[in-house]
Amino acid sequence: MRFCYAGVCVGLMAVAAGAIEPMPVEQGWHGFVSPSVVGMEFRDNTVVGLGSLDIGSKRIESLDARASKESAGSFSLAGEVGYMFTDPGVYVFLGNRLEDFLRLDNSSALGARLDAGRVGVLEASALFSLAPTEVWEDPFLTGADRTETDRTSSGARFGIAGIGGSRFDVALTVRQVEIDEERSGASLPLNAAERALLRRDGDAARVELLYTWSLNPRHLLIPAVDMGAYDADGEAVAREGAGVQLTHVYQQGRLRLVSNVAFRRAEFEEKNPVFGRKQDEDERVFSVTGFYGNLFDQPNLSGMASVLVAERDSDIGFYDAEATVASVGLFYKF
Repeated sequence: MRFCYAGVCVGLMAVAAGAIEPMPVEQGWHGFVSPSVVGMEFRDNTVVGLGSLDIGSKRIESLDARASKESAGSFSLAGEVGYMFTDPGVYVFLGNRLEDFLRLDNSSALGARLDAGRVGVLEASALFSLAPTEVWEDPFLTGADRTETDRTSSGARFGIAGIGGSRFDVALTVRQVEIDEERSGASLPLNAAERALLRRDGDAARVELLYTWSLNPRHLLIPAVDMGAYDADGEAVAREGAGVQLTHVYQQGRLRLVSNVAFRRAEFEEKNPVFGRKQDEDERVFSVTGFYGNLFDQPNLSGMASVLVAERDSDIGFYDAEATVASVGLFYKF
């Protein structure tokens, strides 16, 4: 799903901005678990849902109408477990994150972080989908029930935190995306070449650079920029884009507030044959997440609540989307 719901942090200060997490200090098992209840109001013409979360409209009557709003609730479980080897300074981990769930991206990561001294902390991980995201075989079918199909992705992430002793982090993510049954445009009077322009399978790459700026003991700013491209099999789906993001962290006693605002612009390679123009689009995301530590006098347990608002504004109204997401849960770090 292109609509980026990134920005709901799951506990560590820089997660919302995509930073590499700090290395554990002590040898042994480490990680976190974050169960939560999520409710959302959602509008999108192309996505069905994720697992038991069904938020897509099965039937549409016109390609000129915006998607209808759907409401849904779900239980989410984000977490990571890993083992720290203090000699030679390697942390091996397996896990997922809540912000991926809110993007309807059920990706998990298996990887390692290495303390490379003055070079920084190096990370490499393999990305895979434990359960697929569901999309429509032919999202343009009108006047009849659309059929669901699976969207899966796999790839890798590479990064360096604290480059050369600085506060800069950089990360590169590459993915291969596959649609199980691709039938985009099958219900329309398009020729084979026009239907080929709508194929959604492809390869994605994204690079992100961020800086952690400590204003004082209570305030932290993390500005970030990113650039990416999606080399889809269909040229009307292929695109390049860039974005800016700013995360603010406020810490006072047991309370931590993480606010995040992001803007991204994507430009598509070719005209969409269904609508006769390109699908260029803007995305805007704003979120606030609060953590209250030492819950029930447990030093590693925090309560968590979050609200997120996201919007995609496309030059083709069919692809406009929006979401409001609220979640309440716990965050336990070990």
